[in-house]
Amino acid sequence: MKTTISYTTLLLICLGAFSSCRTVYAPNAVNVPLLQEKGELKAVLANNNLQVATAVSEHVGVMVNGYLNAYTSDDKSLKNNGKGAEIGIGYFGHTAQRITYEAYAGAGLYNVRIRESNNTKTFDADAVKYFVQPSVGWVNPYFEVAVSPRLSVVKYNTPEITGYTNAEQASNYFNILDQKAYAFMEPTITLRGGYRFVKLQLQYGHSFKLSKNNINHDDGIGSIGLIFDIGKWYQPAK
Repeated sequence: MKTTISYTTLLLICLGAFSSCRTVYAPNAVNVPLLQEKGELKAVLANNNLQVATAVSEHVGVMVNGYLNAYTSDDKSLKNNGKGAEIGIGYFGHTAQRITYEAYAGAGLYNVRIRESNNTKTFDADAVKYFVQPSVGWVNPYFEVAVSPRLSVVKYNTPEITGYTNAEQASNYFNILDQKAYAFMEPTITLRGGYRFVKLQLQYGHSFKLSKNNINHDDGIGSIGLIFDIGKWYQPAK
């Protein structure tokens, strides 16, 4: 599930590619609503990610995120799967020029499963994730751009492990996974272009591990998909 960040592999990142590394943490795409008004609803359908956000008042928004990722090696000897769900709440506002600012905080539940060598080696771990993500961007009916530095903190429960030797567990840091929480700074840039209620969305970023404790993690954040916007602000004046 390890991804190398470079322009030549950006497409693979956006398609959710994994390598053969036994990855325990892979950052999901950042949900950047950039809401403009009460009652507005935005939904993103992207590779491995489903995101929804709505404005419950003129300045308060809520979001729900779903994440699913799966890697199988070419020889099918290794399967590395992850899934999770998050919920968050935040504050948003904008200027008359549609310069939009927002800050969300939330939490989620995650699970990672690794199966290899005909299931003779298995790894299964649950985790709780907390996140805080401020954003600033610019919005109009045809184009949106935003910068979002997300702080994520992940705490794993004791994993269920079978078949791996003590040396293999140590080399993959499985034996220390539940000892401490892991913090990551995850800045991203999000670009959207289209026509009013539907736009193409591209997101690119990097996950920097802040904690000293080791973990097999994916340092790339990338997604490509469509965002649908149900609102009134972009409608032409009558």
